[in-house]
Amino acid sequence: MEGKIKLNIVDDLKLSGSEQLTLATRGYKMIKKVNEGSYAKVYLAEYRNPNKNDKLTVLACKVIDTNTAPKDFVKKFLPREIEMLIKLNHPHLVHTHSIFQRRFKYFIFMRYMEHGDLLEYILQKGAVQEDQARIWTRQLALAIQYMHELEIAHRDIKCENVLLTANQNAKLSDFGFARICVDKRLKDIHSDTFCGSLSYTAPEILQGSPYYPKPTDIWSLGIVIYVMLNRAMPFEDKHIKQLYQAQINKNWRFRSRFIDTLSDNCKRLVTLMLEPNYRNRIKIDSILNSEWIAMDSRLLEWSPQETMAYNKAREEKKSLVKKLEVQEHLTDPLPETSIVRTNCESVGSSSTW
Repeated sequence: MEGKIKLNIVDDLKLSGSEQLTLATRGYKMIKKVNEGSYAKVYLAEYRNPNKNDKLTVLACKVIDTNTAPKDFVKKFLPREIEMLIKLNHPHLVHTHSIFQRRFKYFIFMRYMEHGDLLEYILQKGAVQEDQARIWTRQLALAIQYMHELEIAHRDIKCENVLLTANQNAKLSDFGFARICVDKRLKDIHSDTFCGSLSYTAPEILQGSPYYPKPTDIWSLGIVIYVMLNRAMPFEDKHIKQLYQAQINKNWRFRSRFIDTLSDNCKRLVTLMLEPNYRNRIKIDSILNSEWIAMDSRLLEWSPQETMAYNKAREEKKSLVKKLEVQEHLTDPLPETSIVRTNCESVGSSSTW
């Protein structure tokens, strides 16, 4: 009917009429469901700015219904994820377009990643060639370095959370378990939450004691690299105790069909990342400056976007350190503040209808 907005919402989304109307008037149209997780469903969506004659943009929309999600997730992890999505901005992190809340539902619109996730890619096409794995490792390491510079740990790095663009670039996604790693005085603090996927979990987490989260990101990235190169997991045991023993005993090896095709630099780096003692585990800066990455000299050069993102993170941290020094000089308590940068200009604001 002329004069009315045509609604084209997939049936299983179960939106109310007002929700459908609000999405449509804001320029969003749901197309089909493309994935489903424990607490959310992901849909293919389209966006066109209703106030401008812009071209159509294809997006992914993550819909979280807080009525059906566990209370612990809704109260603790969902607010963290929303905060991270708004504040983080790096070329190798999935870009957030906008975030809306309508009663019990959150609609998180993100860049659509045309080639799906890394696990799906490996299952369909087999082990990744070393040259390609090196490129993706560098991109993911830069994303982790940026987060760690902001004193944020991801805590759920796995192949399913690595998404691939049409141009074969890797981007890290899903910040539901991300958290700040320092207290108000920038001192490292422990985590005690058992989070992430078991096969990617570092031994210090399996041990059941409080742990420093940054080194666990390095371990998980090491698992991702191993899976890329071997099309298999290094540790298969589903029982936590046996898995932990295999990890601390370094009971893993490259698959025989691939080991002779991999460079020594590659195998050495993975070994340093899967070091069971977190104190001796390689740091993120050393990964980026490793001999394996340097085998392709082009990867030592940063793009302007990569440089800008990292420099902004460093400036944010320096600014907070200066504030801390001033506060200590004045013997006043440090004000409530966040170490991370709000970036509403590039991400878009969170709003409630």
